Amino acid sequence: MLDTLRLDGQPAESDWPYLDAVPFDLSQWVPPIDVGQCFGRHGTNGSNLIPPIQATLDSGKPVLLLTMLSHSFYTPGIEGVIDPANDEKPDPALRHAIVAVGHGTVGGQTAILVRNSWGASWGAYGHAWLTEKFLTPRLFGTAILTEDIDVSSRAAAA
Repeated sequence: MLDTLRLDGQPAESDWPYLDAVPFDLSQWVPPIDVGQCFGRHGTNGSNLIPPIQATLDSGKPVLLLTMLSHSFYTPGIEGVIDPANDEKPDPALRHAIVAVGHGTVGGQTAILVRNSWGASWGAYGHAWLTEKFLTPRLFGTAILTEDIDVSSRAAAA
């Protein structure tokens, strides 16, 4: 993941927007021909534990969270809180990356504030609070972004 982010980069969402629906025949789908400028960042592997994630956020660095999803991620509460039912299990086939941007408590639970790339209609204007109950069993990797600004991956590779 870190090599891809650094070398290939990520285009702006406006240049490669999310699909409204998954194509019926995925073999016929191709990415856009020109995705515009891609932005890369250097990073390092981080911890999958909540306290080190909080410490990294407190130091002013965002943290990429690699998670397995479950039903509650798709339906955040009205205040953008995602807290799963006791019997809700993560689905290892549903993986997604999000950016941790803050932390706090929600209903007495530690929670991490994340920014999702699905647009302002998801959660609270594109953000949600992931409770520790949700995040701990679903988190399988983290990365700490080590640069203060986006760097054009195409310019860096030239």
